[in-house]
Amino acid sequence: MNYLKKKYNSKILKKHFNKIFKKKIYKIPEINKYDIYKGRIINILEDYVVIDFGHKFEGIVPINEFKKEKIKINDKKDIMIVNTNYNGNCLLSYKKALNNKSWINIQKIYESKNNIKGYILYRTKGGYIVSLYKDITCFLPGSQIKVNAIKDYDYYIGKIIDLQIIKINLKIQNIIVSHKVIMDNNIENNKKKFIDSLEVGKIIEGKVKNIISYGVFIDLGYIDGLLHITDISWKKKVTPRSVFKLGKRYKFIIIGIDKEKSRVQLGYKQLTTNPWDILINKIKIGKVIRGRVTAVTDYGAFIELLEGIEGLLHVSEMSWDHELKTAKDLIKINQLIKCIVINIDKDDKKVYLSLKRFKKDPFEEIIKKYSIGKKYTGIIDKILKYNYGLRIKLEKNLYGILLNNDISWYKRIYNLSKYYKIGDKIDVTILSINLKTKKIILGHKQLYSNKWDEYKKIFKPKSVHKGTITKITKNSIILNNKINKDLKFFIYNKFLKNNTYNIGDEIKFFVIDVNNKYKKIYVKPYNIKDKKIILETSTFGDLDELNIIKKKIEKEENKNK
Repeated sequence: MNYLKKKYNSKILKKHFNKIFKKKIYKIPEINKYDIYKGRIINILEDYVVIDFGHKFEGIVPINEFKKEKIKINDKKDIMIVNTNYNGNCLLSYKKALNNKSWINIQKIYESKNNIKGYILYRTKGGYIVSLYKDITCFLPGSQIKVNAIKDYDYYIGKIIDLQIIKINLKIQNIIVSHKVIMDNNIENNKKKFIDSLEVGKIIEGKVKNIISYGVFIDLGYIDGLLHITDISWKKKVTPRSVFKLGKRYKFIIIGIDKEKSRVQLGYKQLTTNPWDILINKIKIGKVIRGRVTAVTDYGAFIELLEGIEGLLHVSEMSWDHELKTAKDLIKINQLIKCIVINIDKDDKKVYLSLKRFKKDPFEEIIKKYSIGKKYTGIIDKILKYNYGLRIKLEKNLYGILLNNDISWYKRIYNLSKYYKIGDKIDVTILSINLKTKKIILGHKQLYSNKWDEYKKIFKPKSVHKGTITKITKNSIILNNKINKDLKFFIYNKFLKNNTYNIGDEIKFFVIDVNNKYKKIYVKPYNIKDKKIILETSTFGDLDELNIIKKKIEKEENKNK
């Protein structure tokens, strides 16, 4: 309206209305400004067109609003009431009626999300100016003209394209449109139709779009499919780039479809026969098979039996020689060897091989020289974990296990490495031989008689003896007696009120308790009060008997030395 007031001031309008109609005109209260009517041209003047719009009155429209149209008397046109306050005369607008009608149509199109055609006029910053109707323009952002990036902006100027209104502001008469939305919708519709047409097991052709470390993305047309590295080849060590080239087309088989997420899993190796199916019909346990060494590790070697199928030759199956520590000592990569099939795991598709079984197990011959209960001298080969025991080498390729419990009758050694070193000789006897598991269990204490029953009679509770302090701990003092140095005597701190003892001191002790299970004897320092207890509970006959046993044991111990 501000525009109209500036363009058509009251004096000019009054002059023109009086000149055109030359009669008194009264106000028309039934019509309002901005109403739109269908009018009929009744006169065409130099500057104005007179229009009858159905209220027995006429209004005028500036002739320049029809400059792009050929008009004649009786033509019907839509007009808008611009002003009615000039002595009942009406100023009309054909252009504004068309504009308003266009905006109404645009609003309907926007609400219904229908497409509209637009003519690209020219480029502007960030996009294009597009004409939708004769007098309505809008903005098309460069990012909304196509799915991919635009390389040539001038290509689209002067073209008519389908658009969708994505934003509208009627107050400032601003419109933003998009062509990309239509393309996206078409792509989604086509994608859905395409996915619905796919089936697992169907062979499809696609172009390699991208190669990554864990597989290949394949352009199938409307969507991309993923070929995982594990589905490229039956061979284990294959890289995607060694098989496929970017941009090249290949055939694949569909092995999985997720319609909700629009994902397709492809297979390439599945187009060929699984070599495992070929191998499983050719081999059986005990059969000799040839292959090439493809990899060597500390625990064994992998032998390629067919393309894509490998068998495991474990280091324990390479040689009967127990001194063979790693597979690399015997097998080399690319070496051609023949092996014996010892196991076939059909579920995990694994074949286990052996090389040593071409020869007879030497254990069966060696063990004939050894007998249970006999004394042998071996070499400490290994100290087992957690002080479990010692591994003893009897001769080449023959080993036995000496458990901790079979080392001594009188003590359990909690730190074997403190008393035994690898390479030391040790006397043992064979306790058991298991031909099936090839295990030999050895004993050391069994070479000596168990004197515990005799010792516990000598060192029975309330008896008095002498001992030498060998160790002082936080909670106790440990003593040895000359009868047997493996025997230990414990004095706890509660009996040591005035502890002035040192390692090497010889003291008299009074036996409190004897533990048969752990072969331990608990004592306390002897004092004068203990004498009374001894006299009350012992007889001279008992004491004589103990002295006899004690001398007998000392004599046998000296012989063993």
